[in-house]
Amino acid sequence: MATDAQQFPQNLLKALREFAEEADRSQARYALIGAVASGYRSRPRFTQDLDFLLDVPQIILPGFLERLQTRGFTVATESAIREWTRELMMTLRFQNVVVDCLKPLLPCYQHILDGARVEEWLGQPIRIASAEGLIVSKLLAFRTQDQVDIENLLAANQGQLDLDFVRRDCDAIMNADDPRLIWFEQAVTRFYLSKGPA
Repeated sequence: MATDAQQFPQNLLKALREFAEEADRSQARYALIGAVASGYRSRPRFTQDLDFLLDVPQIILPGFLERLQTRGFTVATESAIREWTRELMMTLRFQNVVVDCLKPLLPCYQHILDGARVEEWLGQPIRIASAEGLIVSKLLAFRTQDQVDIENLLAANQGQLDLDFVRRDCDAIMNADDPRLIWFEQAVTRFYLSKGPA
């Protein structure tokens, strides 16, 4: 379910285009996750953030960051590399857009990256996490807005989701009595099964 690009701020879309183009040029593997990806696969909502899973070899990271700077990103290269090495994530900026990049070290994040689909959007190919991958990432974070996004993803993708993929990845990192899993199964019943088969 592709969302009309006009429903997102133009500076955010420009940041997305520039990042995706440079990641492809640098042969860095990435997947768009977060609010924009969820909005693409369900219902858009206002955001000024971009979130990526990013797999980039350490040896090419400095050059990758420098080329992002030439595309309009604000990057403190040395501190970004330290953050990437120590905290497994880094934050960049493009005008007023915050761009968060996360290393896919957990197996479930690697699965999300592997399962991302190349979509033709904004006039170029962009790797966007699948609806299932987005649900897994949002179950991990599990803030109020993540729960709303999961409900929208379930409702917008009825009859098309591999719910076993979600359950397998969640079972690997959560106990059976985890409140997130209990909530998820209730949400599946309310927003997915109630109108069609799983």
